[in-house]
Amino acid sequence: MLKLFSLTSTVIFCFTLIVGCSNPDKLKPATAEELSQMNKDFVKALNAKDAVAAANCYTEDATILPPNEAPVKGRANIQKYWEGAIAAGAFDAEVATTETGSNGDLGYEVGRLQMKIQMPDGNVIVERGKYTELLKRGADGKWKSTLGIWNTDTLALK
Repeated sequence: MLKLFSLTSTVIFCFTLIVGCSNPDKLKPATAEELSQMNKDFVKALNAKDAVAAANCYTEDATILPPNEAPVKGRANIQKYWEGAIAAGAFDAEVATTETGSNGDLGYEVGRLQMKIQMPDGNVIVERGKYTELLKRGADGKWKSTLGIWNTDTLALK
């Protein structure tokens, strides 16, 4: 009986130690700054015309849902999508976070966007809209988009 008690106590102690040593940062909600960093990095990459860095803001199996287009699945295809957008004249992107939240390793960001597009005739179109990103925290602690959708409010010549 004493051996059983001792074994049970040891198991409980070890379990408590393991749970106590788990990463408490994963349990507390992420800050708005942490959750919006993905889009800050994305905009920086897009404005630098770096589709590789832009695509690295997404998980390997991410999906984006661009307006009036088919879903784009997988980081490699997302990179090609943004290469096309850059080649088509996209520049001067901006985002403004309006709402964030998280639970464990999943989070979201909602915000407003603006991007300019240089047309072949020299005109500049300004695209304004809103977006939602479903974010996933990686093993490195960085948040990446696993699902992104955006739509436009207006297109205006500038």
